[in-house]
Amino acid sequence: MGRVAVLNIFYNINVGIELVILYFFFNNSYSTPRKEQIFKVSGIFCMLFGLISILYWGIEDKFLTEWLCLNNLVYTSWILLSVLDIYENDDRLLHTKRSYLFFLLGLFLYTSCTMLIFGLWHYIMATRDSLLKNLWIIHDVFNTIMYLVFFIGFYHDYRGQKKSVPL
Repeated sequence: MGRVAVLNIFYNINVGIELVILYFFFNNSYSTPRKEQIFKVSGIFCMLFGLISILYWGIEDKFLTEWLCLNNLVYTSWILLSVLDIYENDDRLLHTKRSYLFFLLGLFLYTSCTMLIFGLWHYIMATRDSLLKNLWIIHDVFNTIMYLVFFIGFYHDYRGQKKSVPL
């Protein structure tokens, strides 16, 4: 098994793990049955699409960028659905932690950029001497911004917990 096959296996497994983690993160986080239904149907659709893609192309022969792009499109819809749910539900707005909003912001920026970059994956890889290689720099910047926004959210939680602990 060559280096490319090992990378494809790693990347494809990572796409599936990311889907499962985010599915469980957003699970039961919507206040209406309709939004919960949209969430579950789109999650199941992504899982089925990934399974069909793996059965058709295999896990080592190809990096399944189509599955990655679909997942990131669905993550973006989950984020926007969550923001809409917070906006429409005053009780949820009052009880939403600031760190959750930071997580949504960081993830939104990253998923949008990832969708663009990996949607152009085959074109970028086919034109090796192109300025399109600079898109990886943009992706890295968005990845870094996501982690910084996550850190800010975690810091807010940590600072809030530290203040509420009586000494």
